[in-house]
Amino acid sequence: MQNNGKFRCVPSEDNFKTFRQKVKRIVNNSNIGATTKALKLAPVVRGWRNYHCHCKMNGSRFSLYHIQRRAFQVFNKETKLNRQTSKILLDKAFPKVPYFENKHVNVKGIKSPFDGDITYWSQRNSKLYDGKTSFALKRQNHTCAACGLKLLSDEKVNLHHKYGNHSNWKKNNLIAVHESCHDYLHMSKPEHREPDARKRGTSGSNSEVWEIILPIDSTKR
Repeated sequence: MQNNGKFRCVPSEDNFKTFRQKVKRIVNNSNIGATTKALKLAPVVRGWRNYHCHCKMNGSRFSLYHIQRRAFQVFNKETKLNRQTSKILLDKAFPKVPYFENKHVNVKGIKSPFDGDITYWSQRNSKLYDGKTSFALKRQNHTCAACGLKLLSDEKVNLHHKYGNHSNWKKNNLIAVHESCHDYLHMSKPEHREPDARKRGTSGSNSEVWEIILPIDSTKR
C-alpha cells in the first residue's frame, strides 16, 4: 500500500526467478537457431506479461531490459543474422503487452461466488482477461467453445488456436475454453486444420475438411 492509499503490486521474487530461468534455458539452448528461439520465447513472455498486466512493470528488471539484451547478443552471434534481423527477431520474442495499475475488477455489491448467479460470475470472469481472450469470451457469450458450459472463475480460461497454427493470432483462429477442455483438445487426434487444409480421399472422392468432435457429456460436469 502506497502513501496515497492506492495499492501497488509487483511480480514476486520466486515468480520472476522461475520465469527468468525458463527464458534463459531457451536463449542458451545451442541445439536450436534464433528463429526457433524467438517462436518459443514469444508465448512464454506474452503469458508472463499478461498475467502481471495489473502490476508495476516498468524499470529495467520487470521491463526485461537485461534479459532482452542478453537474447540480442545470442541472436546476433549467428552468422546468417545481422543487427537489423536480430532486432526483428528480438521484437517477436519479447512481444509488448501494456500494463495498467489499479485496474482490478471489484465485486458488485454483496455478490458471492456461492449465490448461484452464474451469469454474473461468467461475465465478471471475462473482465479478468485482456485482449484476444476477453474478445473471445464476449463473442462466445462467456461459454466454453468446447463443452458449451459457462466459464466460471473456479477454472482457468485458456485461449486455443482452433486450426493448430500457433503463429496465427487472427480472431477466427482463437477460441476460449476451459483449461481441462484445452488439454482434451490437444490430446485428441487428428487436430483442427486450417480451413484450406484438406484431406484427399483415397477413392477419388471430394476432399473433406478435418474436423474434431468432442464426446463430452455436459451432464457430468
